Amino acid sequence: MKKLLAQFLDMRPKDETDYCTFLIWQVSRKLAMTLVVLISVCCLCILWSTKPAKLRSGIAYRTYRYNALPLKFVTGKVVILGKSGYTAYIGDVERGVVKGKGTLYDPQGRVVYEGDFDANAYNGEGTIYHQNALPAYEGAFRNNLYDGAGKLYREDGTLWYDGQFDQGHMEGDGTLYSAAQEEIYKGFFQNDQILYRELIGKSAVEISDRYLGEREIYTGDEVYCVYMKEIDAVYFGTDRSNTLDEDFRVSGLYVLKREIDLAGRHMDQIPQLPEVLGEPVYEGNTCLEPEDEVALNICCETAGSEVLYGKSGFRSDTVFDDVTEVSDFDRDYEAYIYVYEKDGTVYTFFCKDKGAGFDFYRMEA
Repeated sequence: MKKLLAQFLDMRPKDETDYCTFLIWQVSRKLAMTLVVLISVCCLCILWSTKPAKLRSGIAYRTYRYNALPLKFVTGKVVILGKSGYTAYIGDVERGVVKGKGTLYDPQGRVVYEGDFDANAYNGEGTIYHQNALPAYEGAFRNNLYDGAGKLYREDGTLWYDGQFDQGHMEGDGTLYSAAQEEIYKGFFQNDQILYRELIGKSAVEISDRYLGEREIYTGDEVYCVYMKEIDAVYFGTDRSNTLDEDFRVSGLYVLKREIDLAGRHMDQIPQLPEVLGEPVYEGNTCLEPEDEVALNICCETAGSEVLYGKSGFRSDTVFDDVTEVSDFDRDYEAYIYVYEKDGTVYTFFCKDKGAGFDFYRMEA
């Protein structure tokens, strides 16, 4: 027995008949046969480790591990297991590529996405879900991104936005909804933000057709402002003699946010602005106008933190629940402002001091 084992393990050629030719080399026959056996065993082990699992209980589709070699040759409906063995996908494949209708799951068994696939990506119509199994988005996809008509939902299942998307962003015509499922705003969106500047120059009636949420009116001998509470904006007009006329037109708009979207970028620091708006046409300390003070005081009430140097000292009296009469403005309240002009729109950014971040901004035609 020992002699036979020794002869088997002895790879040394004894004579020329123990060689075989491989291309231009002479190779030991025993060594070649041993290598063939080892390679065959390795291949069998790989095929065994990636073989399809049995038919899943209650599902008439064959089940494959995500890295199974046979999966690359399958077309039809399958179940694909993730790396840790959980069910990652149930649906159509074409030669191993996810394509057609299917459902994607996370390791906890929750549905992540169901709908159309192509080239292993969300393409077509589908729905993405919150972790609580309620829809987060339903509509059109392209290469895993929201693209086309779609709807966004809050985690409680209420509709938040219904409109157009482009490369994952709210882009184009759309409608915002309140938690009570009432329309708040209908208009144009750009890079997930309301395109506020499209409101400038509109009549009060036109804005009423767009903004349908709660509003508060601030009126007086020197000012007429309307606060659109649910979109963080205040519009005003300079022609105060016709403030109740249907032809009253908006000459300016305050956005009560510490960021602005320009050229597809979110900006919240003054040094960023020249990249899009160019150099400021003016910067320096200035006393606030009556409209500025109204916007400032509203911003102070809603921001949850200090805005500029706090509220101005104008006097106000509530006339109705949504109408406030203002007078006796603080003529000496100063702020540091940066003024830019771009494509017919004048942007004014209100800051506490030079070089500080802006607290809100104004746009005028």
